Amino acid sequence: MIDTSELAFPKPGDYESPDVIIHVFPDGREVIRVAFLRGRAIYRQRIMAMADRQGWICCLEGYAPMCRGRMDRKEVTFEHEWGRGGGKRDDRIILPDGTWINGAAHKLCNQWKGSRYIDYNRTIHRLAHAAQRR
Repeated sequence: MIDTSELAFPKPGDYESPDVIIHVFPDGREVIRVAFLRGRAIYRQRIMAMADRQGWICCLEGYAPMCRGRMDRKEVTFEHEWGRGGGKRDDRIILPDGTWINGAAHKLCNQWKGSRYIDYNRTIHRLAHAAQRR
């Protein structure tokens, strides 16, 4: 039998317990089980926290050609900076070293981005620090 414990994809038994709402992988990634009401609530809280830290401006503003910038509460979505497929999904919003990860975006902008990587958090940090220095 092949040991798959270190692979990115969880084994089917890893998600069976409804007590485990946030699955933490050995590499630190977190995946929230949104199939459960409690998981959806945590996921939504993280979306709102990202929107607040961004000042309710879409993280893809300046990248997505159709982006309007300002977001409304009902249109904000969880934008995964590194995508969600291929075992790279990570639902954290901040890394242990304080670096922002992922962002809040308009649904249409999020669809436009797809699974490609865009380094928007580095730009957001740079703009925030520049504004503080003024």
